[in-house]
Amino acid sequence: MRVSIISIFFVLTKFAVAQDSTTIFIAAGQAPSEMLTFQKIFKYPHFIEGNIFFKDGSTTNAPLNYNYLLGEIMFISPKSDTLAIAKNQMSNLKTVIIGSDTFLYLHQYVELVTQNQPCKLLQSQRFKVIRREKIGAYNQPSATTAIDSYETFSPTYGVPEINLKIRENITLSLRTNYYFGNDNNLLLPANRKNIYKVYPQKKGLIDAYLNANTVNYNSGNDLIKLFTYLGQDTP
Repeated sequence: MRVSIISIFFVLTKFAVAQDSTTIFIAAGQAPSEMLTFQKIFKYPHFIEGNIFFKDGSTTNAPLNYNYLLGEIMFISPKSDTLAIAKNQMSNLKTVIIGSDTFLYLHQYVELVTQNQPCKLLQSQRFKVIRREKIGAYNQPSATTAIDSYETFSPTYGVPEINLKIRENITLSLRTNYYFGNDNNLLLPANRKNIYKVYPQKKGLIDAYLNANTVNYNSGNDLIKLFTYLGQDTP
């Protein structure tokens, strides 16, 4: 089997640079905008000229960025407003290119990590509220709740505001989920069962790789190595 060490190194390096697991703590009484800064909630340090491709063949170019908090591609309009792509346009959305990165919309935005025909490795990254602490008497936390919701967030320009309950600490964590996809808009959670579904003709190769290697399906590096292996030509 021919393995391109240079291509593996390039993909893993690009992935490592982009990956930035972050936790944000907002203390009770603190202004959310103090912690939810542009640098923390957007993927890129500034809006980058990019292209939006629609299924009907039309194309739009604009300064674009990805918002980790909202899970949305945002753009700067000709009037200098920061906006998300309208919901009624989502069914017509095909791909979004920002710099060297490609995003697809499959009921949510997912970013292309790597691919080989006919399959794609995709990731979705969003902040999740993982902890809430109500502050009781004597400024001590009185209860802790882990939740999985964005309903408390209301986006304004660039930096969203959060409607905190009175005297409440909130912790957010940037979470990454991985998926297997193809050109037919298939989107399956990355796991052992689904790798066989997206590569039905390569069961022998998959068996050989999994027998020799432990794959963490929550690890982008492990999944890139698996995809690279399955994409190589066999003698």
